[in-house]
Amino acid sequence: MFIHMSIHVPNPGYEQQLLDSMNRVRLAALGTPGLVQIGPWREHDGGRIVGIAMWESRAHWEAAAPALFAVAEADDPDGLWNARPPERILLEDAWVLPPDDLVD
Repeated sequence: MFIHMSIHVPNPGYEQQLLDSMNRVRLAALGTPGLVQIGPWREHDGGRIVGIAMWESRAHWEAAAPALFAVAEADDPDGLWNARPPERILLEDAWVLPPDDLVD
């Protein structure tokens, strides 16, 4: 499993434009090989909007990322919607299987 997160702090009044853009990316991504789940999330009691995309592997994300970033950048004015550049977090699966004596 591989997760790409983008954490946005929208400028006041631009929350909906940012969500609309993130939903365009979500719609463009649907059906992409290796995609498990994708979409925007709003922070409860906070102003951040977080994009989360879960992939079967990093290789799937790397194959799809250029096209998906192109969708996001096609109509998004730089610096207008976000108070600062989005923070990007790449998460790789760190699961560890239990020892054989703990598995039934």
